[in-house]
Amino acid sequence: MWNRYIKNEEGNTLLVILGLLIGAIFISFIFFDFFTTFATKRVSQTGADAAALAAANEIKHVYDDKLKSEIELRMERLREVANEFVEEKTGEIQEEKAEKKNKKDKKDSKKKKKDKKDEQPPELTNAELDKVWKEVLDKMEVPKELRSAVRYEYEEVDANVALKYFFKNVWYKEWFSNEIKEINEVACEAIIDAEPQWQEAAQYYATKNGAEEDIELIFKGDEFKVMAKVKREASFITVGDDAFSEDERSVYAEAEASIKTPKDIEITCW
Repeated sequence: MWNRYIKNEEGNTLLVILGLLIGAIFISFIFFDFFTTFATKRVSQTGADAAALAAANEIKHVYDDKLKSEIELRMERLREVANEFVEEKTGEIQEEKAEKKNKKDKKDSKKKKKDKKDEQPPELTNAELDKVWKEVLDKMEVPKELRSAVRYEYEEVDANVALKYFFKNVWYKEWFSNEIKEINEVACEAIIDAEPQWQEAAQYYATKNGAEEDIELIFKGDEFKVMAKVKREASFITVGDDAFSEDERSVYAEAEASIKTPKDIEITCW
């Protein structure tokens, strides 16, 4: 009789199955919570990457525009100085040519006195003028890539060469003013003044990629980088939202992006 009850395992099997089923459901909930956390982290990281890249790109546009404007101003002044030197040199050559002509016409002194008032300075030939320009531009140490743009205003300016010339040469400052700024100062002032602009760009792309609006941007001037910190709240099945205090459910992510600089030119903001 007792053997019959012992061998009857139908109830035991049902309990085991129910236990396994409940355990599987609970494990699936835990797995879902882990997956949710991972997915939230991934979304936060995407938002941080987007924010850092957007800020870095906007900063590049900001200082690019400022440097282009600065190049135009300095090119105008450079042309003025170069033309002054050319006029001075041309005048010297014209005087020499006039003296030679006077010696030649010395015999006809009466005619010379009569026409002296109406006499125009002798013109330079194209070859002589080219030589004068070469001497002046050599004296000013103007790179060959900029020489046409200095002599002819309509010629295109090689921006990278101009940056190196204007910002890596100290001696030319006497042609401008004592208050002339170096490349770091020009670029960094423009970046700081435009902070709301690149903050807004970072905010837009961070939220567009799933991050919350509360993001933090840090401009690392000494490394010329931007760091973005973003967050996104996660929801769990196994634990209620009320069990967490403020910000405990937030998943944070950070990202850095280097700001591109002109070729062979280093920009730092201290």
